[in-house]
Amino acid sequence: MTSSALPMPQPGIVCCICAERIPLETSKTNECGNAVHEECYVRRTISKFRTGSPVQLAEDWLSSMLLRAELKFRAGAISVEAKKKWRA
Repeated sequence: MTSSALPMPQPGIVCCICAERIPLETSKTNECGNAVHEECYVRRTISKFRTGSPVQLAEDWLSSMLLRAELKFRAGAISVEAKKKWRA
């Protein structure tokens, strides 16, 4: 009696986003090197950039501009103080 060798189940590649199997020929990797479906990766990436409302965008933009202006002002003030110390 001969024994027939049963094929061993191969550990497939699984998408780290949806946990579904990915064919090796179409597998992609994310920035951490994990296997992903291209569609899953695109969907997740785009969803990170979505915001709640245009009002929130305007508020974020305004606070960002105010913060940048404050940092530039401080950098200019520090630069002036450094020049004064250097000349003295």
